[in-house]
Amino acid sequence: MALARTNALIIQSKRFRETSLLIVYYTLNFGRIDAIAKGVVGTRKTPVFHLFPSYVELFLYKKGNALSLVSSSELLDAFPKLHQDLRKLSSALYILELVKETIKESEENSSLFWLLLESFKLLENAKDDASTELILITFQLKFLKLLGYGPFLDNCVVCQEKIGENLPELKFSAKAGGILCRKCSQEDRDSLVINYPLVALMNYLLNLKPSLLARLKVPLNLRKELTKYIEYFRDYHLPLEQKSLESLKLIRGC
Repeated sequence: MALARTNALIIQSKRFRETSLLIVYYTLNFGRIDAIAKGVVGTRKTPVFHLFPSYVELFLYKKGNALSLVSSSELLDAFPKLHQDLRKLSSALYILELVKETIKESEENSSLFWLLLESFKLLENAKDDASTELILITFQLKFLKLLGYGPFLDNCVVCQEKIGENLPELKFSAKAGGILCRKCSQEDRDSLVINYPLVALMNYLLNLKPSLLARLKVPLNLRKELTKYIEYFRDYHLPLEQKSLESLKLIRGC
């Protein structure tokens, strides 16, 4: 069993027996890995393994589909500002829970790793609540697309007609995976009416480099509309009971 090295994000960390921890990582090279860190509880190493989200360099003995064994871990970034702001931290924990509950072990996806890392860095440096909300909106869009659910926004998902501002009565369909034109809207009676400017904004966010997100300003009414459509789409494809999501909703109402 060879020693493997990879960069990783700590998704979850919890006590395993007396002196060990069970840690869920999302790694650059191997996707999600569940691993045991033996003998670290009660030592100076404990904070490195307890802190999530955090970014580490990880050395481990990978055991296929069985629990892997951590050899060592070096902290690269603890995202300290995330832990000093309740809204930012709640957003980060929601992202972690979403990944933990939907991604199976050993499904490698380097694009998802970089999306996670960039999103945590953006959240840490977000200047206000509006920026934090927009980062979370954009993460969810990109995450759903990376998993293959869509949303597909350039063409009607049924007839493939190009979506444009001259196309009236558009619908947003979670079942179909994206936009329906007027003649195809009968394919999903539960689809939501959506206007073209919102489709265009959603598409822009979906294709925007995360590093450019900090420059973007989106008014409150549009952020609320985006959140409504994304939650509808997410709940259809990822119907999970997420404690962190409920906490996030409570904080939004504060």
